[in-house]
Amino acid sequence: MGAAVLALLPVTLQLRTPQSRVDDVGAIARAVAEAGAPGDGVLYLPARRRVWSLPDPGSLRGLRDLALDRAPAASHTLYGTEVPAPVVRARMLTAARIVAVSDPAGQPLDATPGEIVKRRVLATYFVRCGTRRVQGARVTVYARPGTC
Repeated sequence: MGAAVLALLPVTLQLRTPQSRVDDVGAIARAVAEAGAPGDGVLYLPARRRVWSLPDPGSLRGLRDLALDRAPAASHTLYGTEVPAPVVRARMLTAARIVAVSDPAGQPLDATPGEIVKRRVLATYFVRCGTRRVQGARVTVYARPGTC
């Protein structure tokens, strides 16, 4: 029994590295912290990606989660709950810059009203300033035209 455990130990250790995951939540949190400035908005596209910030809540220091209604702990959910789509739109329109945390390119887009509004407002009222790709995610900064 002991020999079997020792034989499997290198395999189990390799399975627990950031490189073995589909996403690297530590790298994503660092990318958000580096991309955002105090007062910027942050959006998760889709909302379930908010879970990427849970291991390091400090990465959001100074950023405003524009879609959040109730945090995960307060809502007793893994991702928290979001405000209705019209409220998301109104909050987004008050922002000069938004850091969007999203799935890698090529992933299917959620068709919920909130997710549609997020994408539509970004496309209509903001320009993409830059995107950083990290393992399993994209962190994109959007700003009002002429302010990148």
